[in-house]
Amino acid sequence: VQDGVERLTIVSGQAALRYARQQDALLRAASDALSVTPEDLPRAAERFFTEWKDQQKRIKRMEQEIAKLRTSGGDGGATMVDGVRVIVQEVDADLKQLTNMLGAMTRDPEQPTVAVLGSREGGGKLLVALTEGTIAAERYDAVTVLRAISSHIKGGGGGRPTFAQGGGSNPDGLPDALAEAKSLLGA
Repeated sequence: VQDGVERLTIVSGQAALRYARQQDALLRAASDALSVTPEDLPRAAERFFTEWKDQQKRIKRMEQEIAKLRTSGGDGGATMVDGVRVIVQEVDADLKQLTNMLGAMTRDPEQPTVAVLGSREGGGKLLVALTEGTIAAERYDAVTVLRAISSHIKGGGGGRPTFAQGGGSNPDGLPDALAEAKSLLGA
């Protein structure tokens, strides 16, 4: 349908009655699901959607804060190797969460970092990231590190020199993959 053109659906007779009943049933089901009257449904749906978006933003901020706390010395996990912070951790997270955590860990150019995160979710995931434009990126290549360790999870992967990701079919090999990453990075 073009801009400025509206499509009209015209029903009459029994078809109109069925259509009205279907619309009424949909309205009542939606109202019941949100525990509001049909008249309040549009406002309630808008409020719930706005709250949901706010919660998603809050969750993302909290995930980034967790990543910062995990690598700020609280639970270990981070070691310094010739001026580069090396982080190798197994994390219970999905791919999006892992990517967000890596972003938080490697964002600061004042703190050159190479980070390797692994998760058992979905058969085993490995992600490697480096702080761009720093000595970490000069010394290490994320794809090379990933390819060296991904055989432990019976997988592979790829990416670019500062960010690589891979997956496999053997999540039980994750501890060996992370141990090899530590050895490879000198941690």
